Amino acid sequence: MTAPRLFLCNGAILPSGDARLTDHQIIDLMVSGPSANVNIKLEDVAKVFMKHLSPRLTDLLEIAAYVYSADCATPRGQGWAKQNSVEKWSRTFQFVIGVRDLDFWQQSDIQKLLVQILDFLSDDKYSFEFCLLQQEQEQQLYLDFSDQEDWAFSNVERVLMCSGGLDSLAGAVETAAKGENLVLVSHRSAPNLSKRLQKLVAELRRTYPVQVLHIPVWINKQEDLGRESTQRTRSFLYSALGTAVAQSMQAKGVRFFENGVVSLNFPVADEVLRARASRTTHPRVIDLFKKLYSLVLERAFEVDNPYLFKTKAEVVSVIAQNGGSHLIPHSCSCAHERFKPRTQWHCGTCSQCIDRRIAMFATGQEENDFEVDYEVDVFAGPRKEGYEKNMAVDYVRHALELNLMSDDEMVARFSTELSRAVRGVPKSREVAQQIVDMHKRHGETVQRVLQEQLRLYIDNLMSGRLEPTSMLRMVFGQEHLESSWRRYAERIISLLQAGLPAACQTHKPKDEPHLQEICDGILLGHDSDLMREFPFLSWSSSFTKPDWSVESMRLWIELKYVRQKSDKRPITRDVAEDITKYGDNNRRVLFVVYDPNHLITNEAQFSKEICKRPEMLIHFIR
Repeated sequence: MTAPRLFLCNGAILPSGDARLTDHQIIDLMVSGPSANVNIKLEDVAKVFMKHLSPRLTDLLEIAAYVYSADCATPRGQGWAKQNSVEKWSRTFQFVIGVRDLDFWQQSDIQKLLVQILDFLSDDKYSFEFCLLQQEQEQQLYLDFSDQEDWAFSNVERVLMCSGGLDSLAGAVETAAKGENLVLVSHRSAPNLSKRLQKLVAELRRTYPVQVLHIPVWINKQEDLGRESTQRTRSFLYSALGTAVAQSMQAKGVRFFENGVVSLNFPVADEVLRARASRTTHPRVIDLFKKLYSLVLERAFEVDNPYLFKTKAEVVSVIAQNGGSHLIPHSCSCAHERFKPRTQWHCGTCSQCIDRRIAMFATGQEENDFEVDYEVDVFAGPRKEGYEKNMAVDYVRHALELNLMSDDEMVARFSTELSRAVRGVPKSREVAQQIVDMHKRHGETVQRVLQEQLRLYIDNLMSGRLEPTSMLRMVFGQEHLESSWRRYAERIISLLQAGLPAACQTHKPKDEPHLQEICDGILLGHDSDLMREFPFLSWSSSFTKPDWSVESMRLWIELKYVRQKSDKRPITRDVAEDITKYGDNNRRVLFVVYDPNHLITNEAQFSKEICKRPEMLIHFIR
């Protein structure tokens, strides 16, 4: 197993006898000096307003930058996870960071808050050690507006987090339409986002008679540190930047704008479960940010999201109602826009692109969302096997299920997500009802738009001219009605069917554990969520466990290896036991039988009892 990573930041060093020097992979991170590999840069602000932040706020920014850089540099599913990690693709992060305000950061409450925030955001495991910064870094120009009493932004209520997407655009438009000056903070990690965001801000200034201060912040790392696309700790860095700016001008807090469907992220699809779904503005994260930053600043500090109970379509309506429809083309909603330069800013295949396009048609704003800006037509364009097809099908399935559910059914189905969202919130029952109502409106919107699109494309559908892998064609073929666990199981089958015969072509596995290792490699290489030999299940007087499991779907996977004729009888007996014990425990099961020598001649007979169970599947690999 690859050694766990330990990040030494701001010149921190370990004592010579520390065991981690030999059993950890040590990575040094620095924000300045000749060894700098993490870059922080504020731009586009008149230098007359630039001074230095307090030592504690400077620490906060650097801690957030180091966490973000480590997150971006550590690939998931590549062996970093320890045995007690939450998921196979989870990672364990250890930091030793040199800070200026050591007494503050060493407090157990502060470290507990840091860990709570990051664990929830990313489903990774974090630990922090802080030491006194030995040498002050090269001074960076940060913001301090405290002596500019007559300055137009000295009484700004909130600093607005501006990602350049539709939701943050709606927040800026609504605020400006009220006559309030705007202070917008943006985080950019790649230059390909800069021009579009600058154009958006310029158009905001031309549209509304208010003053607009835009503070774009570059924070990135050297490419040779590695690359991971999920970047789930980005909102910690983002909110820390906003907090630093807000403190510099004595604003009361920072404000995110994100619709409730995304903020609460009920599981839309297999591809966006757990850490694969962004928790940037989840109510729990917002509350934890508020607590941490209030302690950092030693004053009441607000962090909020006014759009928690709005759908994406309702967010677009806010833009239109406040005279900002012409700004829509300058916004970007794509989940993949950070990772490659392009002339078209929307991929058309991710959930954010689907959400955006449906919201445009739902509100009559499609003419302000240019079709040529999408690499793939959201409704009628071709989709690749795997993520792209599954995302479309699961997005539709989820939305239509929301539309059909009663309130009680939704509460029962998403009880975990609802309880997490309303935990500690006053009038939690009323809040839960608002969340349920918002999701039902979202489901109704998606159904209405899809019905309209199907009517538009009916001739193409009937004549066979519509792309067979397009969203509309798959919906027309009722693929969204198939259970997500079955499609997940079929994905596992397709991976093993393609990979196992090739991997074992010249040398057959010596035994079943060896076969399991080969399968582990095939599945891990395709970013599978499977957990190995987990969990243990009590049955009769003994414990049992599956070869793999996907607990979010109650799916267990059993691998059987037929090497010789004498294996057939014990395997048949084992399968019969598995059917009973797993069935009794309400588990879905996929049996994969590797039979390279065709020793099982009557597959139908062998599979008979399995096929009687609607929650069980079997597949033979030769």
